[in-house]
Amino acid sequence: MHILLRTAVVFSLAAAAPAGAAPSTATDGTLQRVDLHSAPTSCSPAGLCLDVTVGPADVADLNACASGTSLSASVGDPIGWCYTLTNNSSQTLAWHSLSDSLHGSVLSQRNASLAPGQSLRHVRVERAGAVASGPLSATWTASAAQAGYAVDDTVAFDFIDASDTPALPMSGGFSSGRSQAVQLPFAFTFFGTTTDRLCVGNNGAIEVGSSVCAVPGSLLFPSPYLNAVIAPVWMSFDPAQGSIHTRTVGEPGQRRFVIEWKDFALGFPQLSGYTYEVIIEEATSAVVFQYLTAGPGTGAWGENGEGAVSGLQQSSASAVVYSQFTPTLTPGKAVRFTPTEQTHEVVATTVDFDIGAPQLLLPVPAMTAFAGVGISVQQPIVIGNIGNRTLQWSAGEYPAPGAALHRLAPLPHASGHGRADAGRDPQPPVAAARPRHPQSTLGDWLVPAYAMHVIPGGGVPYVHFDLGDTAQMRTVLADSGQGLEDLSGGDFVGDDFSGQYMIDTLMDRLYRFDTLTGERTLIGWPQAANTVANERWSGAAWDPSTDTFYALTTANLGNQGCYWSGLYTIDVGTAHAHFVGPVETGGDECLIDIAIDQSGQLYALDIRTDGLLLIDKGSAAATRVGSLGVNANFAQSIKFDRASGVLYWLGYAQGLGFVATIDPLTAQPAIIGPTPDNHEMAVLAIATAGGDCTEPLNATWLSLSNSGGTIAPGGPVGVYPVTFDATNLVAGTYEASICVFSNDPAYRTRPAVVPVTFTVQAPENIFADDFESR
Repeated sequence: MHILLRTAVVFSLAAAAPAGAAPSTATDGTLQRVDLHSAPTSCSPAGLCLDVTVGPADVADLNACASGTSLSASVGDPIGWCYTLTNNSSQTLAWHSLSDSLHGSVLSQRNASLAPGQSLRHVRVERAGAVASGPLSATWTASAAQAGYAVDDTVAFDFIDASDTPALPMSGGFSSGRSQAVQLPFAFTFFGTTTDRLCVGNNGAIEVGSSVCAVPGSLLFPSPYLNAVIAPVWMSFDPAQGSIHTRTVGEPGQRRFVIEWKDFALGFPQLSGYTYEVIIEEATSAVVFQYLTAGPGTGAWGENGEGAVSGLQQSSASAVVYSQFTPTLTPGKAVRFTPTEQTHEVVATTVDFDIGAPQLLLPVPAMTAFAGVGISVQQPIVIGNIGNRTLQWSAGEYPAPGAALHRLAPLPHASGHGRADAGRDPQPPVAAARPRHPQSTLGDWLVPAYAMHVIPGGGVPYVHFDLGDTAQMRTVLADSGQGLEDLSGGDFVGDDFSGQYMIDTLMDRLYRFDTLTGERTLIGWPQAANTVANERWSGAAWDPSTDTFYALTTANLGNQGCYWSGLYTIDVGTAHAHFVGPVETGGDECLIDIAIDQSGQLYALDIRTDGLLLIDKGSAAATRVGSLGVNANFAQSIKFDRASGVLYWLGYAQGLGFVATIDPLTAQPAIIGPTPDNHEMAVLAIATAGGDCTEPLNATWLSLSNSGGTIAPGGPVGVYPVTFDATNLVAGTYEASICVFSNDPAYRTRPAVVPVTFTVQAPENIFADDFESR
């Protein structure tokens, strides 16, 4: 069967060895050398051995290697796959590729020297994403030499014109050099890695196989900014001139894909007349460069690729260079790069797994009842399980959509505004460590949240904690020089709490951080409008009413500190930023973070005036809600708990960090308690879904006969009476919801809601409007 498993993360750090194996130094970021104390079980005739084990991932130690030979799990469970390669051949193997029937390519052309008798290990951790079962078949390919290319610039020139096809929109990348993602009609192998994805750059280079499409300029080859690259003429072209076209020629199996740069011109020096192309061959995976024109033909500097780099790049550390800053890319030239044959060893093995899930069945999606005043009637609600795991469910009566905001007790007032600073406190107080309470099950946490924890002298780790009790905390990703201190804002998008989107204020990057392992995926480079000097990204939040990701920028000016803020939207698929406008308050402001409630109201925390603002998402105009009553400064963050409508604040004032709630109607805060060791915290995101199933219905007219139970796979559906009681009701229409909570993965973050409508009629009107026919 086709295996369906939504991969949440590829975790590739050094793995701890199971019983019988002693770990040693990792050889690179994805492979670890281990010493095995037991013989491998699956070996090829050449002596290459592969063992695959699987089991539940240890959330407390994501480096651990599972030891099971089979797995039974439920959708949503963290799973650990452990691949161990032993070299019992007679030669040292240095280049490794790993694939399996579940994930496709796991590793591709990873460099790690493996001498005879040695073993390497790779660990992958992910959340099971869908029901699946069957054997996982894994294949490890290893070779002594790296995959490479033979270069031939004597081949015949045969230019294929693609300029009569529609031009690529070039909507991604940087303003100085746009890029466009392109999918080939066939897959090809590039330095041993198979892909059908390209990112075509305006500046004469193509990144191969990347999910992020942004090709920067580069004077170095290999370039430190990208991994796999095809570079026919990598240099600075004028983004306002020229167009890029693609064409496929030939029959399946013998197709060629053409990318043509038409009528390009250098930006500096200004020089027109560049038309060239790249051809990728389906049958051979060869790459061909062809140069129709390379300048105006006047002999000026910059013609014929002078000032450009040309060749193929395997990684930021390895490339096949054809030309570098020399005028060798002459009109009428063709250069062919043909993959060289590799002598390699292959080993395969299998491991069994079974991933299941309950599936909630509600065949009656809504309930409507009618009764006269003083009469009670019943209707059944039907609940079933069509999955292959036991369904656990509970249900209750809740109000119809539209809960009111909560008002909170005020925080003691503290007057005075200092210089606003959107950075970190340069002189945080040293706090004595507080005793930690034993951790409870993550599911028992009151308000599960994620944030960056600013530890003086200890970095800025990414943590998972309970806003209701910050002693309940788990480090997701330790800060080991990874630039986590530059992350300034972020949030969850939708009800997917497996990944938090965050903005890097220093490097202008948008990441998605996996909340299980901390693995981060670069989405792209959101570019601010630079309306004012020193504009940097600040806070961010997702709008549940429009499915839009909003972000803030701030600007600092010397001793004036933070004085200006701008509002943007960011496409979380491409990282493209759109400037809504400057936040207008009638004065200077420093907005450190934003939060958006279920209705789409956008609130901002201003640490220059220590107030809560309400911002118009269309114009960025701001209205002051009220004062926070404290002199807040440095790292802060606010977000709504979408399940309850409560606005939470990770605050920092007078050298002390705290957790509070803020009344969005008055801006009055109420303290919950200190942050861990009173440290600053930032980039808050709360892992709760919105809805109206939080406060039970305060009425007696609707009641369920059964509030919960279990249904085994294949078991009969449950039919439970629901009573509609008009004994104490006057004539009218009453609305409510029956919320069904369950362990069905489709309702992991929010319950299933059955709308309820109860029409109560006066006795004299029951028969007048054909009540009996209902």
